[in-house]
Amino acid sequence: MRTKRATFVISTIAVLALTGCSSGNGTGREATGQGDGVAPAKNDIAAQIAAATSKPVVINVFENSATYTQEQFMELYGSKIQKKYPNLSFKLYSANKNNGGGSISELIAQGVPIDLVKVSGASFYSLMADNKLENDVSDLIKLYGYDLNKLYPAVLDQMKMFGSKGEIYGIPNATVSTALFYNKDIFDQFGVSYPKDGMTWDEVYDLATKLTRQDGSRQYMGFQEGYGHLFPVNQLSQGYIDTKTNKATLNNDTWKKIIDNFARFHLINGNAFVPSYVDPFWKDGNVAMVAAQSAGTWDFANTTTINWDLVELPRFKEAPKAGPGLQLPFYAIASTSKNRDQAFLAAAYIGSEEFQKDFAKLGYVPPIKIDNLMDVLGKDVPKLAGKNLKAAVPLEFAAAPYPFNSYFSQVPGFLNTAYTSVVAGEKDVNTALREAEEAANKKIQEVLESKK
Repeated sequence: MRTKRATFVISTIAVLALTGCSSGNGTGREATGQGDGVAPAKNDIAAQIAAATSKPVVINVFENSATYTQEQFMELYGSKIQKKYPNLSFKLYSANKNNGGGSISELIAQGVPIDLVKVSGASFYSLMADNKLENDVSDLIKLYGYDLNKLYPAVLDQMKMFGSKGEIYGIPNATVSTALFYNKDIFDQFGVSYPKDGMTWDEVYDLATKLTRQDGSRQYMGFQEGYGHLFPVNQLSQGYIDTKTNKATLNNDTWKKIIDNFARFHLINGNAFVPSYVDPFWKDGNVAMVAAQSAGTWDFANTTTINWDLVELPRFKEAPKAGPGLQLPFYAIASTSKNRDQAFLAAAYIGSEEFQKDFAKLGYVPPIKIDNLMDVLGKDVPKLAGKNLKAAVPLEFAAAPYPFNSYFSQVPGFLNTAYTSVVAGEKDVNTALREAEEAANKKIQEVLESKK
């Protein structure tokens, strides 16, 4: 979990889990019945993989970050892929111009043939669609008989949302969601029972009122939240935009319910909203509970000194079975790729059970179903031992994804501003949401006009 980094925008989408792999530059495709709906036999797949990986190939990877490095990519992904396919090597291009990188449009203009692009939600549109880099890999999925039953239903649903006809553009490398973290020492200090899985927000509100108190010169806060994490994967599956009209969908009863739910916590005397919960919770130990991003990296576990654990994100009483949605970062295969099969194989291996089992040991939650996941999740992170990590895996009960399109990214910032104005007491929720929707629609219209 990257608690000290910028929030995730909705990372919806993704793809697929794979047990096998891809082709070898077309080798043997005529013999395997491409286009007739018949998947090749396993032996044919193995032969095609061997052919595709028989010669050295350099795969160009783009990461839209100025700080991400070649070394980081190789440590997490590249070196592991090379153990599987020794002839594949990788060149990372980042947004950092000082080390030969730049924006993806600049690299394309320079003639760099990008093969793989790391995207997450809205960045699919800004990086892939806006640069005409989309590349549907449905043919490879069909040809090589990938087991889509390995995907969780919520992942499969999101996987299909980027294409108007269910196209699939890449392979997810992990899933990220939200959970409720709590400081055991504060609960112990005030004799309050720990949170439990399956609680409602009303029950957590009651806990927050008991734990917001002054003790000597120290003010304890019962609850804080990472709203930028929570809203994009909200449990009520409320979207930001009407994809048919390109109008923002902020001024409605569902967003009002969501905002009212969190804003009420900050009406508790002594539990004022703080812009960032990170230091107050993980460093200072002044916050009893935090609703925030779960899974991803768990770097904070190695630095925090508080005695913490986590439970499932509490439910709305109106939707008692709906957990939070999923964010799905994934590697998309670019239309500029000169090594389409090999790039697909690399991404597919990241999404394979073999890779994901090892990845799960580092605390990353896999996008595919893995037998006995809880036996391996976080196993290689000593400070996660004994933690309730299943609370970070809302895969079986994840909220259904909502529709979005290329204009989605224009909207979340206006909702976040509306929320902060409400919790600061500057505006009532109705006014804040109405003005946010109006401002978002104006921004969307400006973008639409700029494309004419």
